[in-house]
Amino acid sequence: MSVTVLPVATRALVEACARLGLDTDALLARAGVGRALLDDPDARIPAARADAVWREAYGAAADPALSLHAAEQTPFGAFRVLDYLGASGATVGEGLRRVAAYFPLVDPRASLAVDEEEDAVALVFRGTRVALPPQAQEYTLAILASRVRHVAPGAVVAVRLAFPRPPDTREHARVFGAEPAFGAAAPALSLPRAAWDAPTRTGDRTLFAALDEHARALLARASPPESAAARARDAIAADLPGKEPSLSRVARSLGTSSRTLQRRLGAEGTSFAAVVDEVRRERARVYLEARDVSMAEVSWLLGFAEQSAFARAFRRWTGETPTRWRGTRAEAAGRRRPAR
Repeated sequence: MSVTVLPVATRALVEACARLGLDTDALLARAGVGRALLDDPDARIPAARADAVWREAYGAAADPALSLHAAEQTPFGAFRVLDYLGASGATVGEGLRRVAAYFPLVDPRASLAVDEEEDAVALVFRGTRVALPPQAQEYTLAILASRVRHVAPGAVVAVRLAFPRPPDTREHARVFGAEPAFGAAAPALSLPRAAWDAPTRTGDRTLFAALDEHARALLARASPPESAAARARDAIAADLPGKEPSLSRVARSLGTSSRTLQRRLGAEGTSFAAVVDEVRRERARVYLEARDVSMAEVSWLLGFAEQSAFARAFRRWTGETPTRWRGTRAEAAGRRRPAR
């Protein structure tokens, strides 16, 4: 079976190429990738086609540093979920751990490991099925470095690239802030321990703010804001991405014990499992209304181990599949849109 990838990375690259003045319609046509495929968040692109977009972009640009320049032209928010995860951690390191856990969802050929080094922590590409081409290393690490600096201005990052040093490294030094180490065993982005543990800039938690606020508003009617259930809902929402919510983690974040939290929820006529279900249900509806977030990403953001488990839960909540529910709302929105 051929490997497929989410369209988000290819879409971000094509948009960056457009900003650089390339004819992206011609580029996509030569690569055999249709615009409709890029615009469908639930599509999967054959990895070979995504790689072909890179090759065609390089051929059209005749720019040996295209990957670095494309990364500079990819604004914060272009990778909506990835950028949200990186910015929503309490610390830079917490956000990057979330990004590492999420990364294989976008491209299963790659994995990011968190390596604890002596005085630093690194995100290292490991166990990839094929060696990452130089342009993919440059682009991905330049994106990650820019996101670190976005949420933690002034953070110093060190980059390691797993290919020989090219003749001209001026653009590498400019984009990364210092010349990378070339010829490394694996591509990596490394931060000093102090930068890894630094708090993120709170203003950057607003990437999903409208969605989060909508979800909170839908749930606020269920119980007063000072109740145990309301406090548990907020803690569960923060604990969700990429993993099953944990009673012990949520209780610890609220400064109490698991037994005490369960007792307080019981006194309010609910339970931890019921609150988790409630949070997931309302956030699922809100996230599915965001047309640039894929079903796989929604499932991951809600902490389901498998997309099929999310689909079963959603059918239990609504009587519909997530695909049908999203399609029905998209059709309704199209009917409401005024004619031009």
